[in-house]
Amino acid sequence: MKKRTPMKAKGYKLVDDVTKRNQGLISRLLLHPDIKNAWFFNGAVFGQTTSEERIKFDIFDNIKYTISDFRNRSKKFQTGASV
Repeated sequence: MKKRTPMKAKGYKLVDDVTKRNQGLISRLLLHPDIKNAWFFNGAVFGQTTSEERIKFDIFDNIKYTISDFRNRSKKFQTGASV
């Protein structure tokens, strides 16, 4: 993907190959009330919450718990608590 621009100039088109499982995850994310946006980038699925947090998701993740875990980890980081 680092060579995308030179290849594009030569007439080639490069696109990410999103698997059906990742497409399903993106669909589930978009249906979740806490998720505002979802996308595939560099081999991973990301979601943006209504609170503007960007979270990386895996196909086996429980969306609600992943968001909660992300917020708990962020809270610890902001307060300076050791992990």
